[in-house]
Amino acid sequence: MDIAEQNKYDTMFSTLSTEGWGIIKDRLLEMYTQQNNVLSIPDEKIFWQQRGSLSMLHFMIEIEQVLQNEVTQINSQEGEEEDSSDD
Repeated sequence: MDIAEQNKYDTMFSTLSTEGWGIIKDRLLEMYTQQNNVLSIPDEKIFWQQRGSLSMLHFMIEIEQVLQNEVTQINSQEGEEEDSSDD
């Protein structure tokens, strides 16, 4: 990972560690809990809309883990490339 890309990830992780992000994440969790009620869905169209909404909320709640997985994957790929170039 080059320096510019590392700086971008560092900035994103820095943002995710702020008090403001913690407040937003708590609100997203509340929204997820409120919307995650299958019994309140009246028809198929609303079901698919709810599913899309829940998927997006889940992604936002888990964004830190998603970013950590990306960094791990990038570092792993770079390690494999270095190993293969040593051969």
